[in-house]
Amino acid sequence: MVVAPPSMPAVDSLAPDQYGIDIAVKVLHPIVSVELNDGNKTIHVYEHLVGDATGCVIIKSEQDLAGVVRITGGYTQVVDGYLRLVVEGDVESIPDNGITVLTKNNLSVTKFVRKV
Repeated sequence: MVVAPPSMPAVDSLAPDQYGIDIAVKVLHPIVSVELNDGNKTIHVYEHLVGDATGCVIIKSEQDLAGVVRITGGYTQVVDGYLRLVVEGDVESIPDNGITVLTKNNLSVTKFVRKV
């Protein structure tokens, strides 16, 4: 089992409202692909289930991801109470190195409730 390098957080450490996230994850499968067109520009938005040895989370990106990727400058967002990792920075494909994903710890199925 391969765990992310110490300088990178693990998926199970993600929490709402984190910024500047640099993380390596394995893309498990696509969830949805949507094309948005405002008349001047077309944008593709993809959601994939990604993870590492500590858990998994849904990631939102403007790129169709595959394999193992290193994300730089991402952030977390709560959508309808559920956690998402959003790609805003760079995405780089990296070697798989036998990464296994703990799918039983899916952070995107935990409902977050904000207390005021």
